[in-house]
Amino acid sequence: MFVDLLVYLVVFAVGAVLISAFQRVYCRTTIRGLSEENAFRNSAAYCIIGLLFLFPLLAMYGLRYGIGTDYFGYEQIYSAVHSASLSEYWKLHSADAGSFYVEPGYYLLNRISPGYRFLIWSIGILLFVLFFIAIKDYASRISFSLSLFIYLSTQFIYSMNAVRFALALCFLLVGYVALAKNKTAIFIGMVLLSALFHVSTILCLLLVFLKQFKDPKLNKFRDNALFVMIVVFPFISGYLLKILSSFPLFERYFATSIYSAGSAAREGLKWQLHIVPVMLPLLLFCREEIFDAEDTRTFFRICLMEIPFRSIGLYNTWYTRYARCAQIVQVVFLPLVLSKVSNKRTRTVLIAYYVAWFVFYFCYYAVVGDGGDSLPYVWIFS
Repeated sequence: MFVDLLVYLVVFAVGAVLISAFQRVYCRTTIRGLSEENAFRNSAAYCIIGLLFLFPLLAMYGLRYGIGTDYFGYEQIYSAVHSASLSEYWKLHSADAGSFYVEPGYYLLNRISPGYRFLIWSIGILLFVLFFIAIKDYASRISFSLSLFIYLSTQFIYSMNAVRFALALCFLLVGYVALAKNKTAIFIGMVLLSALFHVSTILCLLLVFLKQFKDPKLNKFRDNALFVMIVVFPFISGYLLKILSSFPLFERYFATSIYSAGSAAREGLKWQLHIVPVMLPLLLFCREEIFDAEDTRTFFRICLMEIPFRSIGLYNTWYTRYARCAQIVQVVFLPLVLSKVSNKRTRTVLIAYYVAWFVFYFCYYAVVGDGGDSLPYVWIFS
């Protein structure tokens, strides 16, 4: 088991070193100096070169075989929907027939991919392109290595299982970065795009109220309402799930037998162990760095949403994936806050702590949360 975990961690470490080299290259070359009218060219070059640096990670994703519970299930989906015309797909999708339940965005990926292996590579490329877009504007401020390591530790194995939801999460991450800059329209657009891969993420449109408003009184009211909501959410979440299950749009994910809400599991506060080790050190040592800027304040509020999102997992383990809708913002939030810590020793200790924590988190999820379904790593040449 140790060797199986080490295979992933070694590749993650290689990826962290390579993306650090890419960040230095990007910050020192003329790619960043392109004029505004060449913004698209700038972004395209940035993403393409970044993907080349992360080829070992892309290869690990694209060459896997049978990894994860859903690997062969998604292969069956590809076989079913690849040859279907758009009209045929929509007719069967509307009837929730067989493999055609998948959302339009994922259908289009299947439709344009000439083979299942090509599809897997395409998904890996899209995941990392969205990751690069999300961190691009912070190139001179955060550690790309730390951002990548957080993403890989919390999402990589998950992305090889729940493919559609993993794609939706990366669109959400791009949207959160826009929301932190008060670019509300872009945030809404990214949430809608995420819903094209997993319709349940459209609920994240409600997070638009977590942005920084111009009116201080409105911000204060929102913060108080957020605190009250987090406190009372565990008591009302069961009723909210019943309401959601009555909407046809969410019927599949909240009303069908395997996804419907049962009685709340008696797990006490164990689920908060996912949150406290991440947030407590920041609140103890980086409080000023969190609240001294609009973007980090917005990211912090999104992080807090992991508390109510995790609590609904007590009703059905499938719902625990909603916690990832908030957790994904740690990819930008943590490196950004740590980059502002002026005391070098404190910053070094905190970075070491978070690297150790996310190594533990990855190992725990791979063995316990994922049930070992991604261990050992198997590729097509085995």
